[in-house]
Amino acid sequence: MIEARLFKFPITDFEEVYVIVDKENNRLHISSFNYEYNLTLKLSNLENDLDEEINRNIHRQELNFGDKVRRITKEIITELNNK
Repeated sequence: MIEARLFKFPITDFEEVYVIVDKENNRLHISSFNYEYNLTLKLSNLENDLDEEINRNIHRQELNFGDKVRRITKEIITELNNK
């Protein structure tokens, strides 16, 4: 089963973040509409996978960019877990 959702945030460059939950393949895909980043995380290991993905894919961005991505992603994970 695949579920898609749109999250909106008041943070510049992260106003619209698209999320696809792929339970069949145990993945969470997160992509920002306004900024060039996307992450694919394992549903079974979100916290550790998030840190690895940010370190691997976002190291070349502006200094606080990884922190912004981490904060947005944790908010999305929290909301998905509360659903």
